[in-house]
Amino acid sequence: MRIPKSASTSTKPQQIRAVGYVRVSTEIQVSEGVSLETQRVKIRAHCIAHDIDLIEIISDDGVSAKSLDRPGLTRALWMLDAGKAEAVVVVKLDRLTRSVKDLGVLCENYFGEGKRWSLLAVSDSIDTRSAAGKLVLNVLMSVAQWEREAICERTREGMNHLKQLGVQFGAAPYGWRYAQETDSFGRRVLVEIPEEQRGIKRIRELYDADERMKRICEVLTEEGVPCRGDKWYRRTLYRVLSRAGVRDPERPRKSAPSKAERHASIPLAVRDKQAAAVRAAELRTHGMSLRQIAVQLHSERLLPQRGDVWYAAGVMDLLRMSTAVEPTVINRRSR
Repeated sequence: MRIPKSASTSTKPQQIRAVGYVRVSTEIQVSEGVSLETQRVKIRAHCIAHDIDLIEIISDDGVSAKSLDRPGLTRALWMLDAGKAEAVVVVKLDRLTRSVKDLGVLCENYFGEGKRWSLLAVSDSIDTRSAAGKLVLNVLMSVAQWEREAICERTREGMNHLKQLGVQFGAAPYGWRYAQETDSFGRRVLVEIPEEQRGIKRIRELYDADERMKRICEVLTEEGVPCRGDKWYRRTLYRVLSRAGVRDPERPRKSAPSKAERHASIPLAVRDKQAAAVRAAELRTHGMSLRQIAVQLHSERLLPQRGDVWYAAGVMDLLRMSTAVEPTVINRRSR
C-alpha cells in the first residue's frame, strides 16, 4: 500500500535550531579535559546525532559561573529572545550555572513549564522538552549547589585553623613586611621595618602619657611618623596598640571624665520652693514668659518638690507665693 506524501511528511519531527554555549574559568579545567574545543566537539556531535540545527557556538573564556552576568551567556539568551534559536545546548549544566537560584531564573524566564525554549545538556542527558528532563535538571543543580557550599565550608574551616596557629593573612601589619624567605611550612617570614617600629614605640609612649587619640594622630603627623595611607586615623591607632599588647585600646581614656566626675560637674538639685518663688519673681520682672522661667529654673537646678520639670501652673503658683515671701523685693523691682 502506498503511503500518501502528505502523511509521511507530517510524522517527521520538526528540526529545532539551537545555539551552543561553552565556558571555562580556570587553567585546571582545561587540563582536566573540559577545554573550549573539547566542549565544541561534543556539542557538534550531539546536534548531528539528534538532527539539531546548530546555528552558532558562543563561548565565555575564563569567566566564573557565580552569576548570569556573562557576555557569552547574555548573547546566547538574546538569540532566544530574538527568535534566532529555540534551544541552548551545553556539555554539562555546570558550564551554564552552578547556582540553584540562577537556574531558577533561567527556568522561569526561558526553560520552565510553558516556555517555548529548551535546554539540552549532553553529558547529563537532559532535555527540558520532557518532564523527566525537567526533574533531572532540578536534582542535578541542587547537588551542584550543595557541592559548592561544602567547598566553601571546608575552606573557611581551614582558614580558621591557620588563624588559630598564628598564620597571617592579607597584607603585613604595620611595623612588619613579608620577606622572600619562607619557613618550614612554605610561608613567607615577617621581618620588622625599623622606621615603623619606631612609630609603634612613639604611639605607645603617647598613649601611656594619656594623650587623646585625636591628639596622637596630630602629633604623629607633625613628627612625620610614616603611615600606610594619607594620614593617621584613630582606627589605625587602635589596631597598632592592640598588636602592641594593649588589651583594650578603645576603653575610655584616663583623661576623659569618669561617670562620677561628670555627675559631680552638674550642680546639685535644690528643691526649695521659697527660693524658687523668689527667683521666679526676679525673672518675671525681666519680662520672661512662664515657659522661659520654667526653663531657667531647671537650668539653675531649682526643681519642684516632685519631678524635674516646671509647668505653667507651677510657675504661676510660685509667682503668687512670691508676693507673700518677699513683697518688698518685688515692689522694689517693679518700681
